[in-house]
Amino acid sequence: MRQSTPEKAKAQTARMPELDGLRALAVIFVICFHSWYFLKYLMPSLEYFIVFSDSLPWVLGFLRRGDLGVDIFFVLSGYLLSWQLFRKRNETGHINVPRFYAHRIFRIYPLYIVALLVAAIDVGITTDMLGNLLAYNIWFSPTQIIIPWSWSLSVELQFYAIVPLLIWFVRGAKTMSVVATSFAILTVGWIYWILHTHPAIVSMSFIELMIDGQGDQVNVFYDRIYISMPVRLSQFTFGMAGAWLVLNRPSIIANVGKLGTSLMALFIILGATFPLWHNPFTHHAEIDHLIANIELLFGRVVFAAAISLMIVLMHLDKLPRLKQILSHRLLEPIARFSFSMYLFHPVFIYVGIWIFIGTGTTETISALEYLSVCSVAIIGSMLFGYITWYMIEQPAIRFGRKKFG
Repeated sequence: MRQSTPEKAKAQTARMPELDGLRALAVIFVICFHSWYFLKYLMPSLEYFIVFSDSLPWVLGFLRRGDLGVDIFFVLSGYLLSWQLFRKRNETGHINVPRFYAHRIFRIYPLYIVALLVAAIDVGITTDMLGNLLAYNIWFSPTQIIIPWSWSLSVELQFYAIVPLLIWFVRGAKTMSVVATSFAILTVGWIYWILHTHPAIVSMSFIELMIDGQGDQVNVFYDRIYISMPVRLSQFTFGMAGAWLVLNRPSIIANVGKLGTSLMALFIILGATFPLWHNPFTHHAEIDHLIANIELLFGRVVFAAAISLMIVLMHLDKLPRLKQILSHRLLEPIARFSFSMYLFHPVFIYVGIWIFIGTGTTETISALEYLSVCSVAIIGSMLFGYITWYMIEQPAIRFGRKKFG
């Protein structure tokens, strides 16, 4: 049954400050992850880094999977962009594709180009710059990625290239299901093929492969399982499916009773914590290889489905307490400056390291020192984000809207 007009109006006009909170948490997770991972460069060997990592209190263990913050970004991007495009199509019968691309270009490229030029001070301006700007760098060697953590922007830009086509293709529940299911199968199938042809990736962690001198396997993991577009597409399309559901079939969720809501909340908890079963970046020589296989195959897909469902439930007021927490006004500026924070946070990680640990080689780092580095990185990158937002990002966004509507 089609949703009623009041339901549709509510779905199309609802503000989503809770998604600002989710975006803020995502960038904090990424900064904490890199603050942990970059500490390996201070230690005399990776064995010392493993000892440090294993010494962190259990309550901080989830920060070592802070890379999942990028997965949250992708689901959010799929949800928000699709929500806007589906809504526009519902209202007018079509979407303005040139305007969509113009808005995306003026949102991403001004600050991204600045970051690339800053990086070029160290590496120089080479032909690799073109691969980064046109987002084809991740299909070749990771050495072509000038800003190592900017691989996610290439993935994002590639999704921008195809999202209008996906929106055009999705005409109802069946086609939306086909898109989401197909890309989920693609993700799992791609990873299965990589694991089948490179079993060392399951038997050893990313760090252990480095210690063992298996650089080729390290590259396979990074290139084909971590940054590859086939692995990441399902995250965008789960976000897209959530947006379609909110705009076109909100009653499916809105009319669910307490028991159904509780079961969905349980799935969200289990799905969001599922990747914690196995951390590919830390020591796991003793881990059950079956668990590693299951997590590597399904972890990101299940996580994306859980995050998408959580967004839908919050949008339809089925998780009011969580929505209230994530809508807190203190999280809004972090979300607003999150793009700049993502691009430039490593600078402030090294500032934190310099202040609290020093630049020399060290064999031990305490949990307090690690948290201090995280704090400096978060606060420093947020303050820098304030500057770039008002000097670069906001003027560029306004210019794009003025020129293209």
